[in-house]
Amino acid sequence: MGPSGGGKTTLLNTLAGRFPYTSGEITLNGCSVSKSMRRKVCYVLQQDVFFPNLTLRETLSFTAMIRLPDSMPKVEKERRMEQLIDDLDLRKCLDTIIGDVWLRGLSGGEKKRANIACELITDPVMILLDVTLKVEPTSGLDYSTAFGLIQGLKTYAKDHNKTVVTTIHQPSSFIFYQFDNLLLLSDGEVAYFGKTAEVIDFFSNAGFPMEPHYNPADFILEKLKEDDNTRQQIVNTAYKLRKTDSWPEELKTSRIVPGNMTDEQKKYQKVKQKNGSESYEADSVHISLMEIPDQVEPNSNDPKWPTGFITQYTQLTIRTFRQSKALIFNKFKIIETVVMTVLLSLIWFQLPRIEETLRDRMGVIFYLGMTFGFTPLFDTVTSFPSERMVINKERSAGWYRLSAYYLAKMTSEIPLILIQPILFITVVYWCVGLNGVAAFFATIGTLIIHAIAGQSIGLFLGIVCMDIRKGMSLSTVCIMGIMLLGGFYTRSLPPWLSWVKYISFLNYTFNCLLYLEFHNSAPFSCAAPSQNISGSHFTTCLQSNSTMIPSEDILKYYNIDWEYWQYLMPLFIYIVVFRIAGYLVLRFIQKPH
Repeated sequence: MGPSGGGKTTLLNTLAGRFPYTSGEITLNGCSVSKSMRRKVCYVLQQDVFFPNLTLRETLSFTAMIRLPDSMPKVEKERRMEQLIDDLDLRKCLDTIIGDVWLRGLSGGEKKRANIACELITDPVMILLDVTLKVEPTSGLDYSTAFGLIQGLKTYAKDHNKTVVTTIHQPSSFIFYQFDNLLLLSDGEVAYFGKTAEVIDFFSNAGFPMEPHYNPADFILEKLKEDDNTRQQIVNTAYKLRKTDSWPEELKTSRIVPGNMTDEQKKYQKVKQKNGSESYEADSVHISLMEIPDQVEPNSNDPKWPTGFITQYTQLTIRTFRQSKALIFNKFKIIETVVMTVLLSLIWFQLPRIEETLRDRMGVIFYLGMTFGFTPLFDTVTSFPSERMVINKERSAGWYRLSAYYLAKMTSEIPLILIQPILFITVVYWCVGLNGVAAFFATIGTLIIHAIAGQSIGLFLGIVCMDIRKGMSLSTVCIMGIMLLGGFYTRSLPPWLSWVKYISFLNYTFNCLLYLEFHNSAPFSCAAPSQNISGSHFTTCLQSNSTMIPSEDILKYYNIDWEYWQYLMPLFIYIVVFRIAGYLVLRFIQKPH
């Protein structure tokens, strides 16, 4: 306990292995805390971080399946989950979505209990709770529920032989005295460490007696925040009293009995008995833990991860699919798709195969490329920043391999980003009257690869930025450049600048689609000459009496010189390069803090 900025969260982060420490040592049962041992210590963060579109049942089920070992039967995992649901009184809200500031869901108290349930499901040997709000770890609950949950945590600790370390900040007096021991911090210094029931006596001995009927937590924090002299006097008193902790060992070594103590030793013994600087409960917990060393001491046979790669990938794929489904399949996206489908179908309905409509036909094809490429890019570039806090929490706690999460993220959203665009192009393609059945299926396949390439770029940009505003700004700049170099607005570039078009993945897709539209297709009618206009731009129409333009001449006119597969291969390169780059950035640069 302590005022804001006292060092409570920093201490817990260090104990949990989230922060490096510059000196000293952290041990659990006398053993250095390794990565595998750290997984046996659960850490409930100050913020209740969840995916908002999942229900509580889905969240708890995912946690149980991915954090409990594969050797444990599914029935046993479900039994443990159901037990926690009852212990923490969560059954009535199981089918309620978690929610966030934009989406109504669980209450603050229910989220806090859900957060605790997700950590207790692994049966940890120690529980760290960093929830420094009004009444921790029950912020947002009414008094009776808060008191009941504190009682439940205390009962859980005793019944299961666990240690619970939690931060508190001005609780009620009844809740305050539920804690066995108190570590009082002020500006990173220890102001008291001992039995909670004896802290008021300590303050009295330090020269700060408490008035009757006063909340002890309020009194303690008021004194620590009163002024620098008062705070320093309390800290100095605590420092001096901690020096008395060596007296018991000295008494044993010198075989001094109480009757033979010097006046100085009697004075320190009296003070120690008065202020409770020894933590007897802490000693008893330490002894109890030593009776089960196999649970906390390092073991070479301990698996690095609680579950195998297949289990992690499967569960992460299911969760990502459920979370993203609500974001991608919302009513506004559906309305947008329907409106654009109707508009494009009406504007370019059954374009005649004449030279005058070539530009319109290219415009439709280019729009299809933009829709399939930029929609998944935008959807993906915003998804990583929104998931950052959840993923960082789970990575820090060692829930799963990063590779399993990344692969699940890449694959689970592909069906979602393709369904609406495929329905869109199926209607538009035939309403416009593009090139036949074979070209239709080839166009679908090309646009699917194009969409995956766009998703790959979005993944990379989202990982690099890890901020929605920055990601949107960067992606907007990239999309403008990709679109300008896509081949529709600029078919001819200056020789010294012609190479930049190869940067745009849309350029390759656009050329693929033009190839499919005009290769082996029916000829187009030449443009008829009109006043002050010579007519057709094609030499076939100008140099002969022909009235039809072969489709191959159209490909030559628009500089489609490569074969179809040559335009398609760079899209696969984009997919591989950006996905590998995204993983490397996430693995080595965007580490959880």
